[in-house]
Amino acid sequence: MREEALAEIERDVLATPAFSYRIHPVLSARRDAIELGEAVLDVPLLAAQPGELVAVAAVACTLGPGFQERISELFAARRPLLALALDSVGNELLFRVADRALATVRRDARRDGLGVGPEASPGDPGVPLDLQATVLTLAGAAPGGIAIVHGGMLSPVHSLATLVALGHNLPRHSASARCGRCPSANRCAIRAN
Repeated sequence: MREEALAEIERDVLATPAFSYRIHPVLSARRDAIELGEAVLDVPLLAAQPGELVAVAAVACTLGPGFQERISELFAARRPLLALALDSVGNELLFRVADRALATVRRDARRDGLGVGPEASPGDPGVPLDLQATVLTLAGAAPGGIAIVHGGMLSPVHSLATLVALGHNLPRHSASARCGRCPSANRCAIRAN
């Protein structure tokens, strides 16, 4: 099914990857919250980091609506295995778009003399899901028409929002650390190694 899903992606150009991000200076950080001026982030995971938190990058990524539309069509056509394979490949592609976005943030942070610390996304343990709207706003005009639907879920489905700590002497960013905090880590097929 994976090969057929990859052929679908190439044939129908289902992915229209996009990301946006902005780096915001930190006005103050307490052990439980970070004040950016335009927002206060209740993210103890980032606020309580050792080192000097100087800025926070807000990032939004998406593959666009094509994946979601095609997966829905496949389920309606009673082709669930291909729909699930396409969803799985979409998740992998979304993480690659996020990697590109984070590489861009790292480049800009280095240019400004800052190191990159941990990242946290709404819905991660200790990060309220209701921060989705704030993170999307902080990231700039949401790329590809990302919207929040019921329960804090993003639409298109293959979209994500995240925050990244920037500063001096912060713990190094690690994809495996991100995976270690995820409640689905033990069963994830695309877990970072």
